[in-house]
Amino acid sequence: MNENNLIDKIDNQIINNENTELIQIKEFLIEYDYATKYLTRLLKVRGFVIYMLLFKRAYFIEGKRNITVKLSDLGKDLLSDLGKPASHEVVKRGVDDLFKLKIIDRVKELKPGQINEYTIKLPSELREVQLMIEEENKELEIVDDSKNDFYVDKLKRIEILKRDEYQCTYCKCNLEQDNFYLDHIFPQSNGGHNWKSNLVSSCKTCNTRKNATNSYEFLLENYRKSLLTQKEYLEQKNKISELIKQYENLV
Repeated sequence: MNENNLIDKIDNQIINNENTELIQIKEFLIEYDYATKYLTRLLKVRGFVIYMLLFKRAYFIEGKRNITVKLSDLGKDLLSDLGKPASHEVVKRGVDDLFKLKIIDRVKELKPGQINEYTIKLPSELREVQLMIEEENKELEIVDDSKNDFYVDKLKRIEILKRDEYQCTYCKCNLEQDNFYLDHIFPQSNGGHNWKSNLVSSCKTCNTRKNATNSYEFLLENYRKSLLTQKEYLEQKNKISELIKQYENLV
């Protein structure tokens, strides 16, 4: 299961039940995604790993942005290739890298021997990250591949497989990139297009058996054969319905 699917599931839970903990988990996952996607472009490996240790401790373990931490404790979690804790100097250089980019701040100047207290900023608070997100959103707005041919292009075929969570739409069996088929909801013989909203992932058995049968009818047939639970049947039926709506809006 990829991270976006997890966030979608959390969204559904939040809609059905205003759960504060779920909202916090969703926010953590979004910021974690920003960190792995964008901070890796700004930081060297050492600085990035130290930030992730601080980020996890602040927002996932302690639940607050101001935390006290010893550099020696960070070193214990940052092991060398030999499995030994990172030296004080290595950790300090990584922390200094974070200070330079203003990803973390020291809460106050401390006397020698006192434990450092840091403010750990979220990735989304950094202007550099905000600019990268804005640029990426602009690119997404420009690209509309809803009417592209997803049936022939190998990479686009895999996009459909990923969207369908590597499972057959009709029986929910697991699929791999080298053993899946694409099925047209509206058959090509009836003028159906190769658009992504008209294509679903399928196993060889279902693809062969279904042929030009109506997708709803075939799904129901599999349910009656106990290839799907009632819950799975209803979920897949709703999924096909949503794709049909998208497709009909394009025709």
